[in-house]
Amino acid sequence: MDGCKNMHRFIISPEFINNGTAVISGNEAKHMRNVLRLGTGDRIIAFDGTGLEYELELVSFKGDIAYGKILRTYDPKTEPRTKVILYQGLPKSDKMDWIIQKTVELGIYKIVPVITQFSIPKVQAKDTGRKVERWNRISFEAAKQCGRVFVPRVSEPVGYETALNHWSDMAKSHPAGSSMAVFCYEGESKKCLKDLFKCYNIECVSLIGVFIGPEGGFSHNELHLAGTHGISPVSLGRRTLRTETAPIVVLSVIMHEMSEMLI
Repeated sequence: MDGCKNMHRFIISPEFINNGTAVISGNEAKHMRNVLRLGTGDRIIAFDGTGLEYELELVSFKGDIAYGKILRTYDPKTEPRTKVILYQGLPKSDKMDWIIQKTVELGIYKIVPVITQFSIPKVQAKDTGRKVERWNRISFEAAKQCGRVFVPRVSEPVGYETALNHWSDMAKSHPAGSSMAVFCYEGESKKCLKDLFKCYNIECVSLIGVFIGPEGGFSHNELHLAGTHGISPVSLGRRTLRTETAPIVVLSVIMHEMSEMLI
């Protein structure tokens, strides 16, 4: 297994794996041949984006298509057992790019950009598709770089109430006590993140929703709406964190509490 760490990694569509062979096409195959100068006989690692990894020996090339023989199929155990969904208040400039990259490295399951009362960027319909495409490309590159075998999806931006409803639906689909919400609010003075974890049997939690506000945080009305969904706020400490720092901190704490940082 250790020898695999030095091999180049590529993504492959599950439907292109058949009868012990694999086909890699498009930009991945172009990069493999034109940039890395790989050829027949070289070994690579491919992952299908759904949880499996493959050790391949390249056997032939045809145009922008590479063909490989599957030597080994395995689960590298790099995916967290708990699914964490980030509901991120839409921030200014390119901060969303940073948030996506770092949370994917830390093990996020899905990212939902949220348009809140204090979100400054105005989402134009004509730009949405291009932005979401770029965000998902960042997610893919981060997953590929850090050794994950699942590529987290970044959804289109949604309104705040839609995000709350989405979380409620997700939580209802899980058994009681197996989901928890982390609603970060700088005005909270009684309960911190550590206190929240004491309310749950961590071994039973399989789904976590993390709500982070934009630069201006969440409004009082948004705090009230969260309460109607059974979500109570927590503080991240005495210091106010930037919107791009908060998800990194919360996810790091979650992964530590869930023993996901052990080797």
